[in-house]
Amino acid sequence: MYASNMNSKCLSAFSENRKSEGNLFMVFSLFCLYLLSSVTAFSQAENQHTNTSETQLEPFLLLEKPATKKRIRYYIGDEIEFKLKNDKGFVKGTIVQFSDTSFYVNNFVEVPLSSVDALADRSKGSAVKGIALSALGAIPMFFVFSAANNIFNTGDRPIIDKEVYPVTAVFLGIGTLGLSYKGKRYRLKNKWRIIMVRL
Repeated sequence: MYASNMNSKCLSAFSENRKSEGNLFMVFSLFCLYLLSSVTAFSQAENQHTNTSETQLEPFLLLEKPATKKRIRYYIGDEIEFKLKNDKGFVKGTIVQFSDTSFYVNNFVEVPLSSVDALADRSKGSAVKGIALSALGAIPMFFVFSAANNIFNTGDRPIIDKEVYPVTAVFLGIGTLGLSYKGKRYRLKNKWRIIMVRL
């Protein structure tokens, strides 16, 4: 009788462990699938932005950090966001022309390079916000999959696995941070510079 009870307890513990491992595997698989799709989407957006810039042979404005590979190119027709010295806020404009010492925006308003205090790069903003929205959109799926698995397969209660809550909290954090992302700002006195490049 004692041996039978021990075997029953062992089988029950083994079954519980298998269920727990299955739940963890499901949550981990969904997390990996989301992470892979998000990284792929971000990489495609980044490559598209880089390729469209580097294939052009026109004059361009170059924002760079010397001795590094950190560079951003601005061509005629590109939107540029900049802050002038002694100004408090950033201004947006579309580049319409270049000279050796200036760029011109909108209705040929001249902006001397020496007057620019900082530039803002918003090119990754849409990709980051897309990832953030995907993260927030994935949260209900974790609850749906967990509930469906326990209702139709395992019969466990509660129907939402405890592993779901910390994972969804991480996704909520990713989504919140992503939606608040406003791009990068480059102050020209912090080792960054802008120069005109004519090929």
